[in-house]
Amino acid sequence: MARTTRADQLAQARRTFFEWGGAPVGQVPSMILQSWHRCRTLGLAAEPRAVLGPGVAARPREVRQRHQTPWRVARAEIELLSSDADATGSIVILTDADGWILDADGDMRFLDKAGRVALMPGACWHESQVGTNAIGTAIHEQRGVEVRGGEHYLPPHRILACSAAPIFDPHGHLVGVLDISGESSVAQVHALGLVRMAVANIEHRYFDEGIADSELIRVHRDPALLGSSREGLLAFRNGRLVAANQVGLDLFGLDRGELGRASYEALFEDPLSRLRDEGGFYVRQGRVLHGRGV
Repeated sequence: MARTTRADQLAQARRTFFEWGGAPVGQVPSMILQSWHRCRTLGLAAEPRAVLGPGVAARPREVRQRHQTPWRVARAEIELLSSDADATGSIVILTDADGWILDADGDMRFLDKAGRVALMPGACWHESQVGTNAIGTAIHEQRGVEVRGGEHYLPPHRILACSAAPIFDPHGHLVGVLDISGESSVAQVHALGLVRMAVANIEHRYFDEGIADSELIRVHRDPALLGSSREGLLAFRNGRLVAANQVGLDLFGLDRGELGRASYEALFEDPLSRLRDEGGFYVRQGRVLHGRGV
């Protein structure tokens, strides 16, 4: 009996969904199938000759000028990732919160190929414009996403394998997406992990200038990680949590909706003075964290 490959399974899933109107549950990741359904509901056509999107409707420099802060904060990570991307025949992409590409760097040969499907600065990759893709679907999901080959909604995009993660500012607002895209025929094994690490660095860098009128606390279970991008950052104003990075939220089991609502007393058993004096303190869950005030 012939062995069914992943490509065969995906091709069958596409026929089931796009040609027969069925729901190929279990044949593609549930997140991909949900995205396909959203795109169909929006009325996006998926024929091979479908328009790829609004085209390069904005001038890259103008788009970038409107988003100077995220581009400036992310630029160092883009440059670091671009050297690895160049070696693997892929590119690094930064978009704004609506999927407009602000910057792209990496392998020049793939940049040219990506340009044929409008994967270039000035183009929009929001799901509502070009269907299922890592950038647009990460915006909707607000978490890291991989979309490979035929998992893309539009057939021309099957040449791509993309890994993307959203970027949030200290106040929990989505400000952009970082993406690594390459040839779908080449395994991008660590791409999503690299993107997530870079996003953690970017979100940490947002705190470099401090949070106005707030007391910033650096925390982690391991004191050796204080001062690194893996530390949690929490900013309190008048006893209320007003800003945090994802690591800080995760340490306390919080989501971004708690920003502006959670109080210092609800999170910590010890007063802030003990943190300044001793560096170790108890949280409400009975765990000991290490940290320091800034």
